[in-house]
Amino acid sequence: MSRALFWMLFLPAVVFSLVVDVSPKKAMFRVGDRETVRCTVKECARTPHITWEGKEDRPLFVEILTRDSESVLVYKSVQRHHENRLQCKASCEGQEKIDQVTVKVFYPPGVVQVSGAEVVEVGAPLTLRCSAEGQPPPQMQWRFLGSQGQWKELGRGPELHLLKVSHDDAGRYECQASNELGQNSTRLHLSVLGPPRNTSLRLSPPGPIREGELVRFSCQTASAPMGELHLLREGERGTKELMAVGTGELDFTLTNAQLNQSGRYTCHASNCYGNQTSSTNLTVTVFPLQVEVVPGGMVTTQLGSTLSLTCAASGCPHAQLSWEAPHPVQWPHPSAPRSNLSVDDPTGPWSNQSLSLDDPVQEGVYSCHAHCGSAHVSQQMRLRLFSFPSAPIIEHSGWALEGEVTVFRCVVHDVYPPASFHIRWLYRGEELPPQTAPELPPTHTTATLTSSVNMVMKPSHHGRQLTCQVELLMEGVPKQNTQRSANTTIDVHHPPRNTSLRLSTPQPIREAGSVRFTCRTASAPMGGLRLLREGKGWSTELLAVGGGELDFTLTNVQLNHSGRYTCHASNRYGNQTSSTNLIVTAPPRDTVVEVLPSAEVMEGDNITICCRSISYPPPLVTLTKLSNNTHRHSHSHTNSHTHTHSHTLLSSPNGTFHLSHLTPSDAGQYLVNVSNHLGHHTHIFSIIVTERSTVPPGVGVEMLVAAVIMVTGLAGAALLLDYVLRARRTGAYELTKA
Repeated sequence: MSRALFWMLFLPAVVFSLVVDVSPKKAMFRVGDRETVRCTVKECARTPHITWEGKEDRPLFVEILTRDSESVLVYKSVQRHHENRLQCKASCEGQEKIDQVTVKVFYPPGVVQVSGAEVVEVGAPLTLRCSAEGQPPPQMQWRFLGSQGQWKELGRGPELHLLKVSHDDAGRYECQASNELGQNSTRLHLSVLGPPRNTSLRLSPPGPIREGELVRFSCQTASAPMGELHLLREGERGTKELMAVGTGELDFTLTNAQLNQSGRYTCHASNCYGNQTSSTNLTVTVFPLQVEVVPGGMVTTQLGSTLSLTCAASGCPHAQLSWEAPHPVQWPHPSAPRSNLSVDDPTGPWSNQSLSLDDPVQEGVYSCHAHCGSAHVSQQMRLRLFSFPSAPIIEHSGWALEGEVTVFRCVVHDVYPPASFHIRWLYRGEELPPQTAPELPPTHTTATLTSSVNMVMKPSHHGRQLTCQVELLMEGVPKQNTQRSANTTIDVHHPPRNTSLRLSTPQPIREAGSVRFTCRTASAPMGGLRLLREGKGWSTELLAVGGGELDFTLTNVQLNHSGRYTCHASNRYGNQTSSTNLIVTAPPRDTVVEVLPSAEVMEGDNITICCRSISYPPPLVTLTKLSNNTHRHSHSHTNSHTHTHSHTLLSSPNGTFHLSHLTPSDAGQYLVNVSNHLGHHTHIFSIIVTERSTVPPGVGVEMLVAAVIMVTGLAGAALLLDYVLRARRTGAYELTKA
């Protein structure tokens, strides 16, 4: 503002020339870009008036932004219609100036057009023309899509000339227009009219076809105009049409090729210009079918088990399998007939069956049949069954009496086949001949077999083992199933024998000791034992036990325990005894002396001295007259005396002494000594002898009385002597008065 004022004050006479400038000078825009065109006015002291004008007769289609001395055309997105010759006019203080610019819009080729014939006959000429708009002007290039699927460059320029069209020229042509901004293209399909060509007939899969397989015939031809395709089979009886289509491709499928479908096949292509054929040979062969059954051959298995059968075919992937059994079988497959089962498993040509073998009639030949077209192969498996579920059982009465005949029966249940079983009787490693042979039932039936053997019972049989051995004689049976046996212990009964009674201490036995009685017997069945003490007409039971052994102990044995002892063994069949005598010894004791008729007698009388004592063996008894010069000591019931002089009068084996015609000198003390090898015992007693006086009248009568008394005493002494003798036989001496 200050500058303008300066010029107005100091240079009023200077004249300014208005300047209009449009930029850019060469406006070359690309379609789609954002561009601007500026018009700037200079040398104008005021705000100029700016206008825009297009020389082409169409709107500008832009946004105009004017401010002060500048105006801007804004192209937000350059388009082809923005191409124009623009004029910027500025007016300032009566002056008017114009500046121009040409906006050139560049763009890639637009729609490409190809002109020319699309259908020509073989040998005719052909010209194809290509045109397209673009800035800068596009260049044209021709390409051809060959039969191999690859593009082939043909040349450049707007026209393509083919002097003589052939079938190889038929196909897709492309004209591509391009400049610096891009490219565009279009295509044309050229059909060349003529007879069919490149006719082919192919098989899938190629090569020999297995019977039952699928084979596809593919026939193709190149024909313009399109005609017909016929698939023909040629044979001895002529040609047979299998299929006809009105296209350039034919597909025909045999889903289950058979041997009789082998031969020559022809594809016949035709149109209005001619025809062409292509042939091939189809060879159908038989599958190398094989079949295997597992387990195969001979199979031996047990009744009650489960058998898994597998049939597998090879050489034919779609083989049909079926089973055949020796009898009607309910196969596990629900849709199968009772004796035949067909399997077509998509996982492979195999079949599996699980059989519950619970009936002997299932024995026999099982066949698996494989079918593949005309091929038929079978494989067999022979099944043998056996049953040996348990060990035999030996039946008998349980016991047998010695000397009698006992029958043993061996029974084995539910065996099969019964004819293959052998029953043996064994005793101490030797085979016994059976009395009965097993009866064989009808075939295909389990049976219970029995065999018996007779034995005369002997003592040597008792406690021995009798064995029934059953053997299955069949090949293929596991070893553990071929033999089973049963044992029984022979129990032979008999009455008691070998009965014995023994003492633990050698005889004789001293009094106050102890002795054990041991009784043994052998009997079957075991009975009882009784220990008895016996006498004349009497017996006492000391102990009774059940079994074959008895032990009884006497403690503090006494003389009165001596005697006969018997062991009595018995069972249901009889009895047996064994006896022994018990002898008890003891030194003399409890000695008793009696003087008969009295220890006080008259001179001339007779006396009997009886001595009794308890002892065994019997003692020796001595009688001794004791004398003492100074004084007498009487020691009754003592074993010794002192300060005496003695002399033995006599000895007696039975303890009885007779003294006759006693005199006063016979009066005094006497010692009785009772002794055996175990000891002795003494006893002292006194005898008094009174002297007789003169005999008064009547003596005869008194003497008679004395004689009677003496005779009576002698008789009593005789009785006493007999008692003592009997007492010695029982081991005790007990003397009593007569």
